[in-house]
Amino acid sequence: MFIKNYFLKLFLLIFSIIFISSNVFSKTTVVWWAEANADRDPVFQAKLADVFNASQNEIELVMEFKEGLNDVLRTAMVAGEGPDIVETPGPSYVKEYQEAGMLQSMQGYSDQYGWKDLLLPWSYNAGVFDGEFYSAPKTYETMVMLYNKTLFEEKGWSIPTNLPEYEALAAEIKAAGMNVFSYGSTGWQPTHEHLAGMYLNSVAGPDNFYKALIGEKKWNDPEFVSAVELLRKHMVDEGYWSGSLENYYALGWDDFHAQFGNRGAAMMTIGTWTFGATVSTFADKSDDWDWAPFPNLTAEGGDPSYLLALGTTLSINGSSENPDAAAKVMDFIFSNKAIVLDMANDFNFGEFVVPLKFSASDFGDNVNPKVKRYLIEFAEETGKGNYGYTTWTFFPADPGVHIWKDMEVVWAGDISVEDYMYDHEKLWEKARKKNQLLPVGKR
Repeated sequence: MFIKNYFLKLFLLIFSIIFISSNVFSKTTVVWWAEANADRDPVFQAKLADVFNASQNEIELVMEFKEGLNDVLRTAMVAGEGPDIVETPGPSYVKEYQEAGMLQSMQGYSDQYGWKDLLLPWSYNAGVFDGEFYSAPKTYETMVMLYNKTLFEEKGWSIPTNLPEYEALAAEIKAAGMNVFSYGSTGWQPTHEHLAGMYLNSVAGPDNFYKALIGEKKWNDPEFVSAVELLRKHMVDEGYWSGSLENYYALGWDDFHAQFGNRGAAMMTIGTWTFGATVSTFADKSDDWDWAPFPNLTAEGGDPSYLLALGTTLSINGSSENPDAAAKVMDFIFSNKAIVLDMANDFNFGEFVVPLKFSASDFGDNVNPKVKRYLIEFAEETGKGNYGYTTWTFFPADPGVHIWKDMEVVWAGDISVEDYMYDHEKLWEKARKKNQLLPVGKR
């Protein structure tokens, strides 16, 4: 009897080991490559990968953090290899991979999980290529106008709502011995496109911008020429940014944040990726800051628009052997607002700001009220159709480079704005002929 019980227990023990081992080894592995960052990597591992893996027993998410991800990824994709989940800096990269047949359509997964209902409409539409959903947004952003709230209250200044008020405020700020805006391009030359996009939307208007994107207007039409000429005037002639064009070229990230924090400038035009740095800049200051959407720069004014921009995207590798599992990872993200907000808060909302339909009830008390207001207002306003467009999300490759690189030639006075925009339109015509345009949802 003893021997019989011994062998029965031994059998059960061996069976249990085999059963447990088989469960471990039967897990489907999903590999996700992300850009290496010493501050962000531990958060992605602990709050996303580990949490997902603990939530179920079928899939093992493995995050690998790569230096120079874009180059490493391109090499792997061309070789028919790479991760299951493909992370790119934006739609122009997706377009390249999608045209080469290197990505799998996610339309079936989107229909299955209802992603179109979970994501902000514009962000979903930006991932639709040739009628199929190929890329999901991982981070979104917009351009805003930061201002020294304490200073504005002291001086009795108000946020401008039209061009005359905007230029009058700039004159008052300069008369008070400060720069109008702090900003600079050292370390990131494409900074110029931030300003170009703001003026093209605010002067020519989002409707005209949209019509130019889809080919119903030309980029050298008068309203666009006027927008770029106004930017040239404010940058070169008036020195709105950091006091002069030369200063603007000379200042980098730390410099222009310090200038804004020290009252060297009353305002700063920048993307929402700066929220974390701005909070840190003002942490030891007696002044407070706030933000507003960039104003409508027409004579009559009007509602400002929130420019649409995607920071990074997620797709499924065309060579992946586990696309179903990769899609489940993405659905886990889109279906868990709490996890998204917790991680985004760790990054000061400069990363992993997935464009979900946030409402006030989604936020805890630990989120900065200014950032919370932005996330709620952006979702509400863009949902109502009050939005414009950024160049880095909606411009194809060649026009996307031209808009910032050749802007320096305009500012140097070596080419007229009219000739610059004529050249820009020609690049768009070439892009249309080569089918290089990026998705833009119907307005």
